[in-house]
Amino acid sequence: MTVLPGKGVAGVRRIVGREAEVTALAGALDQLTSGVGRAIALVGEPGIGKSVLLGAAVSRARAGGFRVLDARGPGMPPSADVREQQDVRAHSAQSPPLVVAVDDLHHLDGGRIPDVERLIDAAAGPVLCLLAYRQRQLSPALAAVLSRAAAADLLEVWHVGPLSPEQARELLGDRPNAEEIQREALGNPQYLKVLAAYGKGRGTESGDAVGTDAETAILGELAGLDPTALAVVQAAAVLGEPFHPELLAEVADLDAVRAMRALDTLTRLDLVRPAGSAAQLALRHRAVAEIVYRRLEPSRRTALHLTIETALTKRAAPIVRRAHHAARAADPGRPEHATTLIAAAREALYTDPALAADHLRAALSLLQDGDPLRYQAQVLLARTQLLSGEATESRALLDALRSAIPGRSVPDPGTLADASRIERRLGRVTEAGAIARSALATLSDTATAAALHTELADHAYDMQDYDTSRQHAETAAVIAHRHGDAIGEAKALAQAALARLYSADQATALTTAARAADLVDAASDATLLTNLEAVHQLGMTEGILGRFADAERHLARGADLSRRTGQTYMQRDVLTSLANARLRSGHLTGALSTLDETARHMESHGGPATQGVIGMLRAEILYWLDRPGDLDEAAASAERAVAIAGGSPYAWALTVRCYHAEFVLLTGEAARATRLLLDATGGLELPKLTIWRKPRCCDTLAQAALTTGDRASVEHWARLAESCVEQLPSSGRLGFALRARMRAHAAAGDIERAVRSAREAFADFSTGGERIEAGRTRFQAASLCLEAGRTEGVDGWLESAADLARQCGSSRMAQEVARQRARLAAPGDAPATLSVLTAREREIADLASTGITSAEIAEALFLSVRTVESHLGRIYRKLDVPNRASLTRAVLKHGSPAPGAQRPLSD
Repeated sequence: MTVLPGKGVAGVRRIVGREAEVTALAGALDQLTSGVGRAIALVGEPGIGKSVLLGAAVSRARAGGFRVLDARGPGMPPSADVREQQDVRAHSAQSPPLVVAVDDLHHLDGGRIPDVERLIDAAAGPVLCLLAYRQRQLSPALAAVLSRAAAADLLEVWHVGPLSPEQARELLGDRPNAEEIQREALGNPQYLKVLAAYGKGRGTESGDAVGTDAETAILGELAGLDPTALAVVQAAAVLGEPFHPELLAEVADLDAVRAMRALDTLTRLDLVRPAGSAAQLALRHRAVAEIVYRRLEPSRRTALHLTIETALTKRAAPIVRRAHHAARAADPGRPEHATTLIAAAREALYTDPALAADHLRAALSLLQDGDPLRYQAQVLLARTQLLSGEATESRALLDALRSAIPGRSVPDPGTLADASRIERRLGRVTEAGAIARSALATLSDTATAAALHTELADHAYDMQDYDTSRQHAETAAVIAHRHGDAIGEAKALAQAALARLYSADQATALTTAARAADLVDAASDATLLTNLEAVHQLGMTEGILGRFADAERHLARGADLSRRTGQTYMQRDVLTSLANARLRSGHLTGALSTLDETARHMESHGGPATQGVIGMLRAEILYWLDRPGDLDEAAASAERAVAIAGGSPYAWALTVRCYHAEFVLLTGEAARATRLLLDATGGLELPKLTIWRKPRCCDTLAQAALTTGDRASVEHWARLAESCVEQLPSSGRLGFALRARMRAHAAAGDIERAVRSAREAFADFSTGGERIEAGRTRFQAASLCLEAGRTEGVDGWLESAADLARQCGSSRMAQEVARQRARLAAPGDAPATLSVLTAREREIADLASTGITSAEIAEALFLSVRTVESHLGRIYRKLDVPNRASLTRAVLKHGSPAPGAQRPLSD
């Protein structure tokens, strides 16, 4: 248990996770000053923190001037000469308060049990009796005495339980594998410290200062063991798994009788416990095994591993069990060790790529250059590095293999798709496509050819060549089906669905995605692990199609498989797409926590595409959450994302730039948002966008045009959105087109038709499960109605938006609703005063009310256009007005122009 600096209750230093127990013990000491004694038993697992609590109570008692007698079980009662024992028995109500603390009571000699009874009885007077013990190690006689005392209310039994996950995280501090340690340690502070000190497993030989006390405590339990029992513990620690006594006897080189006698002793001492079914046993916890293992001499460890590997081979044990020991006792004189390790690596490749890599490195240490097995091991190692997220290392190894084999452009047909995939993950899209095309030219109808076609489909998608992407994906699906690769077929179908969607064939996209989903849903986890990219591709496609529940289901499954196996190469992409699906469906806190997981676990993984998309997603989520400080963080995240995108021509960069423009509009810079979006998409017809993506951008541009009072542009964007929707057979993206039309009707002063469009847009977004867009439609329509002096039905719309804000956890949406409700309560009123504006904001507001452009205001005031637009955004928010027309009315109604705020002469 870690004791942190600082004070807890009444001067007792804080012990992580034990605040309640410390407070209760302090209360017992306070009662003792009034002559009220108690007998308290602290009961729990080894290492759970009983001794730390006992020590804290004793320290406080001594600091408070109490007389204290303390001891460990074998010396009970207290450390004690005869006079002190008599003092405890003779203590009366008139005697000064006494604290008696006995640790490790389970070690008490049988002949001293009556002393325990007398000690508990003494607590009827001014004696605080504190006992700490392990329930499993109590003798039957002592357990009976304690049970009777508890039943008679003479003894309070406090069970000291495990730490909560939050407390365990506090104890561990900032560690990359903290969650894994928490799960394995089961909330036990001692085990947390040991596992934290020694890392994930036995590949880490360096310790950590945090585990020193915990290690000492465990070693103390071993100190009194006889040589036979110690040899059994050592053999069990090297086995590192549940064992049958017969196997353990062989490994420890003991006859069955001596081995069983030692195991009986170790079971009584709670160092060995039953494990699973039948006669399986194991050391109490891996933390105990870890300490014992690391204290063994290297020669002894190696000898035991060799003995175990031989014994397991004789028993035809699974190759993965044998490989664990072959890796730690790799013997160049035994060539079968390398064969075993490579075979085990193949078996663990997808279920535990990090373990597979360990086996391969051990095998390579046994193999000479030129050995065909060495080449196989290197090819497999490159694959494990890719799966583990070590794309750079994998690429370097493949490059070295190519260089070592003159005349061969790639090391092996099985690695061709991997080589392309690595380049793509590192952001080298052109190189990825070149490798895949070159490799495909040498292959025919093989499973590898299918994988290469999916790589080329990804490359064409990145280049926004959706027809070529569809052709490669559909070819890959046919080949994969022919070779019985259902998951490869699913990935290809999901790719083809997305290409169909972006080629304006929504009906086929939906049916193709459904076929991919059937294949994934029918697959076992073991099958899916061979190609987690398929799960990601399907979930991403479903999210873009607006099937958020299906997307979240598939992506959550992929994320879970990635976490459980250590296939981190896809985890960041899967989590990013999962966060996007949750954002679109309005699960804001879930979306943010999903993004936070990508940051915690994979800072070094993910190319520029993933990093850029994550930055924009975070900005949008934080904008809608709108907690203190969120807006500033959102703006910084958006700027980082667009900087990563730079001038990249790829599809992901276009997506980032479009969402950045939308974010700029949301934060009040309408003119700048328009410029950014038109620059990103190629002009007034948005030629760089697919038909599927245009309606959303048209809606954004229509909102920006309405804000700046550009009626002609609002109409243009509404018409373009509608023409795109007409080309989508299932009316996809209809909500965005309807919302753009709502804005066009409002700009033309036709509020009734604007209301009808708003209702239809809300219905479409609601049907699709897009809560953010549905709520946004409600409060924006309410604002347009109030701006036109129409109040009918607005209260119901705002109530609906408020409900959506609660569902989404969106403070931003709730604030927008509150502003519109305030306007509804006083229809037609603008702010009663312009005093809320700063001097500079008032100056810009007055100039804007004259009808001049942002560029003209910037020129008149010697500011940049962007600075003027930022000021205008803040002015709109402060005055609660949606656009320049409303701002003009507010200025004209509530104040004359500020001095110097006149139209420039050039106009």
